[in-house]
Amino acid sequence: MKSSVLASLRPSSRYPSDTYSSEELAPVSVGERLQQARVAAGFTVEDLADHTKIRASIITAIEHDDFSYCGGVTYARGQIRSLAKALRTDSVPILVEFEIQMGMPPSAH
Repeated sequence: MKSSVLASLRPSSRYPSDTYSSEELAPVSVGERLQQARVAAGFTVEDLADHTKIRASIITAIEHDDFSYCGGVTYARGQIRSLAKALRTDSVPILVEFEIQMGMPPSAH
């Protein structure tokens, strides 16, 4: 029951409901992944901002999948990479997800 409720919260245009069984969830977004990693690491947004020198407002925007404050795609990739490194998580799957979200062709990481 819980997984089907959570799956229904995924954007239907990106994750068609027939793609995933009721047992599994659609992939989480870039922002969700980074936020989950931050919380698991015990960091606040402000802690992460101090550590990475990325403004807290940009981190918050990224966690909400709003990359408009990043200054462009190249900067967004760099900020995602920096956040992932600070959180000791692999940036490659997050960057792949970013490219999918942005409708970009995959690139070498």
